[in-house]
Amino acid sequence: MISAALLLSFAVSVAGGEADKPAPQLPSPEVVFVCEHGTVKSVMAAHWFNRLAAERNAPFRAVSRGVAPDEAIPAAVAGNLVADGFDVAAFAPKGLTKADVVAAAHVVSIGADSPLLADAKTPVTRWADIPAASIDYTASRDAMRARMGALLDALGMRQHEHGRKRKKAAPKGRP
Repeated sequence: MISAALLLSFAVSVAGGEADKPAPQLPSPEVVFVCEHGTVKSVMAAHWFNRLAAERNAPFRAVSRGVAPDEAIPAAVAGNLVADGFDVAAFAPKGLTKADVVAAAHVVSIGADSPLLADAKTPVTRWADIPAASIDYTASRDAMRARMGALLDALGMRQHEHGRKRKKAAPKGRP
């Protein structure tokens, strides 16, 4: 005999309890920006990338990593980021890990190298000519921002192609 509690539980889940809940959000594809110390160029790039991605309604999110992370963003750079409208008060630098590289949709190395990138199956782009932000923040910021649109376009095209390949591979009669 089925208990009344079990029947009630089933009725609630069928009648709307579980069915009305939105599907869980999948994590956004992640772009990892890497610089030597993880506190200047990669932080700038990740913040600007996230702003541009949001403006375009692109599904991507960026994070900042360092090969040999410093403890904090230098005060002058933090001040410039705040002036650009970013809140960096809670930012904590993190070192690049193999898990970061494996999970990323794309990695952008900004004037830094790591053995973790040598055999990466994840696409890696190298921006070796970005000016030093400690000397000229504006030139550094503008050089990175100038590349963001093309990066987002390439990521969107790759994601679109990946989706088309998956659709073609699906057996007939299945979405």
